[in-house]
Amino acid sequence: MKIKSLKFHPVVVERQYGTVIAKAGGQAKRTVAKSWFYFLELTADNGLTGWGEYSDVDPEALPKDSADFAETLAMFTVGRDPFAVQQMHHDYREHFDIANDAMASAGRCAMDMAFYDLQGRAARRPVCDLLGGAIRRAVTISWVAYIREELDLIREEIREKTKAGFTAYKLKVGVNIDLDEERLAIAREEAGPRASIKVDANEGWGIPAAIKNIKRLDKFNLAGVETPVPRADPRDIAAVRRAVKVPIIEHVKDLAYANALVRAGAVDIFNIATTGNGGLWHARQVVAIAQAAKLGILLGSTVELGPGTNAQLHLAATIPNLTLPSDLIGPGLYKQHVLKNPHRYVKGLLHVPKDIGLGGEMDREKMRKLRF
Repeated sequence: MKIKSLKFHPVVVERQYGTVIAKAGGQAKRTVAKSWFYFLELTADNGLTGWGEYSDVDPEALPKDSADFAETLAMFTVGRDPFAVQQMHHDYREHFDIANDAMASAGRCAMDMAFYDLQGRAARRPVCDLLGGAIRRAVTISWVAYIREELDLIREEIREKTKAGFTAYKLKVGVNIDLDEERLAIAREEAGPRASIKVDANEGWGIPAAIKNIKRLDKFNLAGVETPVPRADPRDIAAVRRAVKVPIIEHVKDLAYANALVRAGAVDIFNIATTGNGGLWHARQVVAIAQAAKLGILLGSTVELGPGTNAQLHLAATIPNLTLPSDLIGPGLYKQHVLKNPHRYVKGLLHVPKDIGLGGEMDREKMRKLRF
């Protein structure tokens, strides 16, 4: 089986509401009301099709000439065996500066997904079977509540999701600690004493403020704190971890950073995602480091749509040390979808697809209407 063609499908979708998170220095980032995606379609010489997803691309990072970018990606796909994932990653790293190019980093994830999708369809097996087999068939999801100053809206949001069966939440914090405390009080009240609630400061605090704020907020029985300080130096994260009792969570995108966090004793839990890690191949390698270091894992999110969420679910299905509920809220955050049968949350769970490949069927008519 060889890949014979590559095609891009650009799509833009609206979020249910404009979302806000903190940034380094404790300021609020711009409100995000829409998300841009590229869906990558690879067709093999036996007629099989595999799909990959560029999730929530920064519109300022979009290539000026998508046809030229597609031609570049064809260098690493067309004429190749989709089972040769490792070779594709090696060649792609040799060509691109993936550490400093957002589109290039997302590109290898999209190709990785499409390769695995083709493998599964050729073998007539779900992708998780190609990763060692599933040890779970459903994944507990933590609903992510973004920064909103209107307290009645956060109350309404948590109440609605709790009634729908969610038992886990992540609150974005880091801009205004007084507001953070008020929002957490509401979340705990609405979700109940047994709900899992973690917070994500998105690098919004310095070390002294992080220690002070975590101790202040822990009266709400936090399950974890994510990215409390700028993540560049693991020693800074470790300083916070030594001073608090709450588990510390950090995004891990590559093996070098994973090793640095372990050596510094900086975290309790790795936050990994297929997009951040450049696909399933590399994500599994980061999982292995966490297992060796006896650290937990949760799946973070780039608020993926259908194919991206399916890739995350197949990954989650194979991870023994999936410690905290994962943040796969993309299907619930967007107003439009690209799968013929969009994901449904059942009592706060997403079920791992049982279909061959990544699972799900793309809706070409929906993609056409959402095209940018």
